[in-house]
Amino acid sequence: MKTMTCRDMGGPCDRKISAETPEEMMDEAMNHMRTDHPNDKKMTSMSEDEREDWKDGIMKKWDALPES
Repeated sequence: MKTMTCRDMGGPCDRKISAETPEEMMDEAMNHMRTDHPNDKKMTSMSEDEREDWKDGIMKKWDALPES
């Protein structure tokens, strides 16, 4: 299990999100954005290229995180 904050993933707050896989982490981050930051369109309206860049960044951060 690893933990990142919404802000670590490009969002506006410090809510901690934990997941077993980077894919689960990204899904949880997007669900959090839709639920808790519905007016923040930065992450929820990314182009396909922007989404791929975001995913690549999350994967790099994931690899550097310690297990919690």
